[in-house]
Amino acid sequence: MRKKIFGTILFSAMCLFMAQAATVITIMDKNGGSKEYNVSDSGKLYFTDNALMINEQAGSKDVSVDISSIRKIMFKPGSVGVGANAADAIALVAFPNPAKDVLFLAGVDDGSKVSVYAANGALVKEYSYSDEGINVSSLPSGSYMITVSGKSVKFNKL
Repeated sequence: MRKKIFGTILFSAMCLFMAQAATVITIMDKNGGSKEYNVSDSGKLYFTDNALMINEQAGSKDVSVDISSIRKIMFKPGSVGVGANAADAIALVAFPNPAKDVLFLAGVDDGSKVSVYAANGALVKEYSYSDEGINVSSLPSGSYMITVSGKSVKFNKL
């Protein structure tokens, strides 16, 4: 049951990360204390067997929180910044990931130019996005980077 609850928390966190430039995570412990972590869009949150691991931004050291000490975890969007456009904070999301035939992109307008790059940085293909997704069936299996309107996301082709 505990793993199911933490799996749900992790899923909620990932959804929140996809929609915001930063997320403030507050962890309340069983002793009544709490600690806040400001996780940027380049940070990550994941579980090991006995710990919740928090990495606030790419390159920073992971913080380990013992799962048995956690009473409650709360997520709230962080500040986008003064003068920043909130729409620019929304991450590009590719699904399903990995994909076999068709890949969909959340938050992409029909007609947007989609560029697909191989792991070595070479441009592989360009598409005009539609609500039917993009057909990736002709791509060889591997890892790719997609860019749309200055935003990027990695996806794996089966």
